Amino acid sequence: MLPDVAEGHAHHDFRRVRSPFEGELIRLRGIAEDDLPAINEMFNHPEVQRTLAVNWPGPIGVTRAWWEGIRKNPTTAAFAIETLAGELVGVCSVEDVNAAVRSAAAGIWIGRPYWDSGYGTDAIRTLCRFGFDINPRAVRAYEKVGFKEEGRRRRAHFIDGRHIDVIVMGLLAEDLIEA
Repeated sequence: MLPDVAEGHAHHDFRRVRSPFEGELIRLRGIAEDDLPAINEMFNHPEVQRTLAVNWPGPIGVTRAWWEGIRKNPTTAAFAIETLAGELVGVCSVEDVNAAVRSAAAGIWIGRPYWDSGYGTDAIRTLCRFGFDINPRAVRAYEKVGFKEEGRRRRAHFIDGRHIDVIVMGLLAEDLIEA
């Protein structure tokens, strides 16, 4: 069962829900409705979109629809990534949670101004404590906490006029690197 922070009930004030997921640099918390403008602005950055193999420049309504969809999906938990000082820097999630086989897919994106700061690595490490696509920064962040490449979907996305591979990575509990 996903924790209450990710259930997305309309009556919750997600800023008041304290996530137990705090890393060295960041904390994960539920996404609040008033986070949506900042999420929309960061996600609309072309470099962020390229790392995720999506083309989603859009108005706030598109971001709101995404958020509402996440809130209704019982197999997905999305989190705001914020610095310990409370500054929103990105979003991460666990998706396709299958409790029976203890598996899930992890995803992350960091706003362009916050790249190469260690936030992604710390967020993935912190997210992996919660549960158990890929761009080069995400691959490095995943590897730093113990993920191993398990497979590759060759030429699965077409970005900037060229095909790119989608890397499938996995993590076993004994592979999690805490330091």
